[in-house]
Amino acid sequence: MALAAEGGSNTEIAEDLTLSPLTVRTHIHRAMTKLNARDRAQLVVIAHQTGLVRAVPPTA
Repeated sequence: MALAAEGGSNTEIAEDLTLSPLTVRTHIHRAMTKLNARDRAQLVVIAHQTGLVRAVPPTA
């Protein structure tokens, strides 16, 4: 979820985690279903609001 919150695409997340992009897509979709998110952006907002993901301060 953190990698999605950072704006990573399914392909980028898959490469970082050594998974297939389809696996990432499935997990993102299931998270959206469980959290009743209508799209990926709303999923990230809900993840921040519920504490699933913490905001990372920008580096200078």
